[in-house]
Amino acid sequence: MRLAWREWGEEGAYPVLALHGWLDNAASFDALAPLLPERRIIALDLPGHGLSSHRGAGGTYNIWDDLPELLRFTAALGLERYALLGHSRGAGIATLLAAIAAPAVSSLVMLDGALVPQLEDAQTLAQLGSFAHDYAGRATRGARVFASVDEAIAARCAASGIDERAATLLVPRSLEPVAGGFRWRTDPRLRLASALKFTPAQVRSVLAGISAPTLIFAVGAGLAAPLRGHEVLDWYPGLERAQAGGCHHCHMLEAAPAIAARIDRFWRERGQA
Repeated sequence: MRLAWREWGEEGAYPVLALHGWLDNAASFDALAPLLPERRIIALDLPGHGLSSHRGAGGTYNIWDDLPELLRFTAALGLERYALLGHSRGAGIATLLAAIAAPAVSSLVMLDGALVPQLEDAQTLAQLGSFAHDYAGRATRGARVFASVDEAIAARCAASGIDERAATLLVPRSLEPVAGGFRWRTDPRLRLASALKFTPAQVRSVLAGISAPTLIFAVGAGLAAPLRGHEVLDWYPGLERAQAGGCHHCHMLEAAPAIAARIDRFWRERGQA
């Protein structure tokens, strides 16, 4: 698999592996990473996103499917010890990585996301059925062609409600040129159902494996706003909580400097200067 990424900072600086959200890409950190100049920020295009390869014919996009690639990626870059920074779905993936690779992970920062239980035992059959039927009849790569990048940006905003400024940063990296314009490079299978999702007991088991200090940003108008009162936050060992104003992609907008300052303070207090 071909993996693409963006980097900021000096190669010898302390490494931070940054993981973006669902249907986004490494450009998710274009605004935040330059505000953390004393670290080496490594923002990966997760498989099926951005400039990275799609999975093979039998591949799936369950949240745990990225873990082998992440272990190979960090090994290929020689990252023996690193911090994690995850946004939305990337925060959930970062949580899993922090648990399974605990000796290598020095800290975990989550932006408007976390590993949250999404399935009760009684829902297992329905979820498995959705997965099987989705993949049995999966669509081929989306045929829609946009005449311009601006048209694709407008379509992303209309579909998801994302702030246009954030979409302007993200969309170009998610497009590929074709005859007549551009089409999405993102693997359409990312929209299909997962085979299973984590139950409360499974989430508690995963979180028990985390030894790194952890910080979460709950955003006022973000997707993870309900997390503020969710019991799962009590399951994260030693969790620190912070607030950020704005929308789900606030780390790409006006809130980026305040978020960067809080992350930097967290790292310094934890000896990761």
